[in-house]
Amino acid sequence: MLKYYTKAWVEEVARRLKTDEKFARDGRRLNGTFAFRIYDCPDGQDRSVIWTFKNGQVVDWSYEARKAPWEELRTAPFNPQWIMRATATYEMSAELNKGNITPMRALTSPHYHIEGSKLMLMQLMKALNAWNEVAASIECTYEYTQE
Repeated sequence: MLKYYTKAWVEEVARRLKTDEKFARDGRRLNGTFAFRIYDCPDGQDRSVIWTFKNGQVVDWSYEARKAPWEELRTAPFNPQWIMRATATYEMSAELNKGNITPMRALTSPHYHIEGSKLMLMQLMKALNAWNEVAASIECTYEYTQE
């Protein structure tokens, strides 16, 4: 079984985003780069995933994991060319993926830090929800000690 927020899981999200019909319809307004920093994963690592979309299609993504606390990641400035950067603990991100909190609730939570245009993100809520639904549909385990 895939482990949540590991490289294999991210690869599966990317694969499904390219083939999911509902996402193709609802996510077509996604354009630009979206960065995610996930801190304190169960295997003792922090993770960075950066996604780039063009008209709702994933055109590029990168994944990196390093021992926590990964200071360079945690102190890196926001790149204003990105649409957004989200920062959350693994626990908060997992709650979002499990459906225990909605993307809208995450965006307004003090424990889920968003940088970028919140107005633009609100306009992209349908597309962001569709993206989240694809990620949440992947069967995975949340408890692990190594990638």
